[in-house]
This record gives sequence, structure tokens and C-alpha cells, in this order.
Amino acid sequence: MMSMRTEAIDVALGNKKADLVIKNADLVNVYTGEIYRSDIAVAGNMIAGLGSYSGKREIDAKGKYAVPGLIDGHTHIEMSMMSVSEFARSIVPGGTTTVIEDPHEIANVLGVRGVKLILKEAKSTPLKVFCMAPSCVPSTNMETAGAAIGPEEIKDLLELEDVIGLAEMMNFPGVIYKDRDVLKKLDAARLCPIDGHAPGLIGKELNAYAQFAGSDHESTSYEEALEKLRLGMRVMIREGSAARNMKSLIGVAEKDCRNCILVTDGDRTPTDLTEQGYLDWVLRRAIEEGTDPVKAVQMCTINTAQWFRLWNLGAISPGKTADIVLLNNLEKFKVYKVIVDGKVLEEHHYSRFKYPKYARQTVKLKSKTSQKDFDIKLEKGKKRVIGVIDGEILTDELVEDVDGIDIKRDILGITVVERHGKTGNMGMGLVKGFGIKEGAIASSVAHDSHNIIVVGTNGRDMARSVNTISRMGGGLTACNSEDIASLGLPIAGLMSDKGLDYIRDRSVRLNELAKKMGCKLRAPFLTLSFMSLPVIPKLKITDKGLVDVEKFDFVDLVVS
Repeated sequence: MMSMRTEAIDVALGNKKADLVIKNADLVNVYTGEIYRSDIAVAGNMIAGLGSYSGKREIDAKGKYAVPGLIDGHTHIEMSMMSVSEFARSIVPGGTTTVIEDPHEIANVLGVRGVKLILKEAKSTPLKVFCMAPSCVPSTNMETAGAAIGPEEIKDLLELEDVIGLAEMMNFPGVIYKDRDVLKKLDAARLCPIDGHAPGLIGKELNAYAQFAGSDHESTSYEEALEKLRLGMRVMIREGSAARNMKSLIGVAEKDCRNCILVTDGDRTPTDLTEQGYLDWVLRRAIEEGTDPVKAVQMCTINTAQWFRLWNLGAISPGKTADIVLLNNLEKFKVYKVIVDGKVLEEHHYSRFKYPKYARQTVKLKSKTSQKDFDIKLEKGKKRVIGVIDGEILTDELVEDVDGIDIKRDILGITVVERHGKTGNMGMGLVKGFGIKEGAIASSVAHDSHNIIVVGTNGRDMARSVNTISRMGGGLTACNSEDIASLGLPIAGLMSDKGLDYIRDRSVRLNELAKKMGCKLRAPFLTLSFMSLPVIPKLKITDKGLVDVEKFDFVDLVVS
């Protein structure tokens, strides 16, 4: 390290040629908000100087913009359904060079071992992956997860080199009501960044929560985001395939741009990732909504780096890591070249990572399911029904006079099947908004405990879908009486061992069949995966039953 530093000093002083010089770039300075012409001198993997330099190797960047590598401040790699290596191959060419990963998806299946697997595989890629220690595994006691992470495990995780803080504290009621275990986790991370997760929280309760959590990515209205900014929280503006909050929230950046951060929350379908991009697409969306391009860049570079205390990232300036994106067009973020650690991306190599056996055998149903397991026959009367909101992960709590599945009224069966081999629980309910007229769709990607969730018009196809997922060792499926489509996700029941093109093609086939079956949702499988998340209002379902998230308690299907 010392020799690298002394070399960088000599390069900065002009006493030595740089290893690489990017000549005549239009530098986007995220500190001052300026754009001006400059050379960028690189020594090893560091930026040594800005100004006029010569190098052993030079790139003519005349007419090109130079911006720092983008940093996604909140993602879940597992939600891409790709391994870390394939995820890196897919996003780094678009200019994202660093991600802050909350690995609670794989941790809910494999615990601390899952977090370590993510970090280990990341080392074989050019993508910088920093993990936050999962704070809520499981997210609540109202579901059955494959593993648990307590205060002691969090302390151990925070000792790891690339674990930099405490991930989203979803159990905000636990904070407000001073749950002993929750407060222990917060205390273990008191010297680190602590990410929040507080949908709809306002007033005095938000004041209590903001004493610990310094960020939030769950705001859905301008007023909610502004209140969080006023309390000193970083507002993460999420724009994904299912959850789209940009239009509602981006106005708060006019009040306080430097405390706003653009994120994906891992919510990008394979098709959207292929056709639109990743964080580069979120940045473009901010510009489309009227944000100044330089401010948009700040919100996915320096703002993110400073919140997470990644002092060597987020800007093009002396002493920073040489993660640089050269653009043909700033507003459209048209990438010309990506430089990671001082090397052009094409010079980086990916190693093949092999997941151990225990990570590939995680679907353990107590028994094969049958049609009768999914039949809902009730007395006529009022029932609680989960109301789907397209484009949101929030749901409504509807009350419908129904005795079971009613396809004409778009009231379908929904069941969560415990898949970790612990209880064999099956939580059953009704849902409205999928629009399916025949068949069933199912997934082992079911936030946050990742049991198998299925929505369907009849017990036969629901059982067939669940059993197919079990045989694959995890995945997605859609089926009716004539056809079936599937995507195997054998790594923890969450990720494929194939590439993006394979995953995209299978996903397209799944969505086409779901559409043929009547589904009108833009991202049906993403939407399905959030129906079991018992920390996002209002009505959700787990393997233990229906959950009223606002009351943070179970409720009966039948309205008394």
C-alpha cells in the first residue's frame, strides 16, 4: 500500500508517468456540481491527479463525459435470480461498479453462511459488493424462515471486512415498542450506518425510529419523504420493475439533493434489466422527471458513498479508487467505456464460482402437496381479501362476501407453503387483482422467509405448481390444464446457475403464459413475491396465516 501511495504522489506531482491517463474528458465534479475539461491520471487502481498529465497508456476522451462509477445504495442481488458473477456481468457494463447488498434473502434460507457465500463469490468479479448485516432474519415471528440471525451473529458479521453496517430494520414496531432483541441488534451496530425501513411511519413514532435508522427506502409520497429528510434521514428513492416511486418522490431532491439516494432495491426483472438497464436506468428516470443530470449523478455516487462511509469511492478526485464511467451522452447516460480499479472493464476476468451442496438443497417440503390441500370451502359471508396494487408492494385489505375462489370477481386462492422442512405449515387466504382466469402461478422467491407462495383458480393446478418447484429445488412456475412454464432456481431456491439470457427467456415464457391465463399485472412474479412480506402494509400472508401489518398481528380470514 505504501509503495502504491508513493507512486501516486510522484504521478500527482508530474515526476512520473501515470499508468493510465484519460485525456480531455468533460469531468462531472460531484463535489461542486461543475462540468469542466480535465485529464484524469491513474496510478495503479487509484486516481492520482486531475489537470494536465501524460501516461504510459492514454485514452482520448474528447467529447466524452467522465462520471464516477455508480453505486446502488440498496439492493438484494438474489432478487435478480442470478448468481453474483452473472449479476456483475449484467450491470457493470452499464456503469454500476459498486452495490450495497442487503443479503437478507439468502440469509433467511442459509443464515450467516449465505452472507459469506455472497461476499466470497463477489471477490471473483470486478463488481464491488459491500454487505449490510441483515437485521431481520426472519423479518418477524409471524413466518417460518430457514435460519435466524440474532445480535451475536450481527456482531460477528460486522467483524467481516466488507460488512459495513446494519441492513434495513424492517421491524419498526420492535424499535418503537423497545423490543429487547431489536435494541440489542441496534446497539451492536451503533458505530455503523443503520438502514431503515419505515413505510408510512410519521409523527412521534418516526421520531423514535429516526434515533437509530439513518435512511429509508420505503417512502411512497412526497410528504412522507420530506418528513424523513427534515429529521435528518437519507431518503432512498426507489424505482424498480414492481415498486415505482420516482415520480412521487423526486421533488424532494429540490429541497435537499445531497441527502437523497437513487436505488433499485433489487427490483429489476430480467427483461427490464436487459432492455432498460439497472441503476443507469434509474438515473435516466430521474432526469426524465426533470432532475438536473449532475444532481442525478450525485444521487448515485457521492451521496451514497458518504452515507456508507466509503471514503475511497463516489467521486473522481485524488486518492479515490479509479472507478470511472465515460459517457457519449450525459442526459441519456450512454456508456462509452467503464474503468474499474484503473483497468478498462474488458481486461477484467470472472472466475467460475461453485456453490456448495448445502446451498443447493434447500426446498424440503414435509410431504408432496395434493389438490385437497388448496381447496378453500367456506360458509357464505364476509372474508378478508388481499388487494393487489399494480406497481406497488403495498396491498389493500378488502372485505368481500364470498365462500371461496370466485374467478368471475377475480378472487383467487393464495397459499404459502413452508419449505424449510420445519413445520409443514400452510397459510391460506384469498387475493384480488391478479386477474388469472385459469391455472396457477407459484414461486419459492417469497419475501422475506422464502417459503413457496402460490396463487390460483383451483387446487389441482396450485398443487401441481408447488410440486414442480419442489422437484426443481426452487424456482418459478405457471401452469394450466394444457401448459406449464418454469424457471429453476437451485441456489437457495432464489438464484439460477445460468446466465441472464437464459433467465430472461424463461421469465418471458412464464410471463407470457401468465398473461395467456388472464393476468394483467406488469410484473406478476415480482408482485407475487411480495404478497408474503409481513412488514409492508396492509394485508399479507405467511405460512402461519393472514397478517394485518398495521396491527402487526394475525387476523382471521373470516370477518366476525
